Formats: sequence, structure tokens, C-alpha cells
Amino acid sequence: MKKTTQLILALSIVAILIAAPSGDASAAMRSCRADPIFKLSNGDMLTLTLEIGADAMSVRNVTYVLHVPAGVTVIRVTYTAGGIGTKEMYKVYQDSPAKTYTTDTVVTTQNTGSVMVTATTRLNSVFAKSASGYNGQHLIVTVSKP
Repeated sequence: MKKTTQLILALSIVAILIAAPSGDASAAMRSCRADPIFKLSNGDMLTLTLEIGADAMSVRNVTYVLHVPAGVTVIRVTYTAGGIGTKEMYKVYQDSPAKTYTTDTVVTTQNTGSVMVTATTRLNSVFAKSASGYNGQHLIVTVSKP
């Protein structure tokens, strides 16, 4: 009987250790997203998706620089991320070739170490490309339509 109790106790401890997240897994859970949608005057729509390897409280600001074709303006921006939306800002330059859009995204965090960031730019929900890097780096993505 004593051996059975010890075996059940040992198996219970092993099951708890297997189910508990490791340090790396819990660190990976601390991340946030930003998904602004830029509606343009020519009918095109740019959706930027950021995956930031830090929680929203650690993000100081996010700057988007949009390079659009001549004559194209931003007519509406929808910030879909809860707490990050107030920390996002954008600038627009009308210096791209026709049907070509470039985004330059910089995420600034309070963390002194490297925080992984992936920026994906989607044009009209069809053409998408991504760039990955770290906080403080310029993540540049160019998308075009035929």
C-alpha cells in the first residue's frame, strides 16, 4: 500500500512538472499586437500587423512611415490594438512608383534588451510581405499590385 501511495505521488509530481510552463514559454506569452488599417484616397487599403515580443505596457511608441504613390493620401486610420493604439503615429510621403507601397515601422520599447518584432504589410488583403527584427530597428516592407 505504501509503495502504491508513493508511486501515485511521484506520478502526480511528474504530471504537474510537465503541465507547468517553462520560463521560455511564459516569456513567449508576454507579447502584443498592433494592427492599424490605412484607407487610402485611391481606394487601396494597407493593413499593417505587428507582432511585438513584449507586453503592451513595455511599448513606448510605434512609428509608421508610409511611402505611397503621388497624389495618394490617407483618408482614415483604424487602430485595432487596445492599449497600443494611443502610442501609434504615422507619417506619409508621396514618393513611391504607381501601385507600390512601402512601410517603414519602428517600435520603441522600455526594455533595454532586444525585443523581437515582426511587421507584415498587406495591400487590399491580398499582397502581403513581412520583415523581422528588433525594437529600435527600421522594418521596411514593400508591396505592389500588378
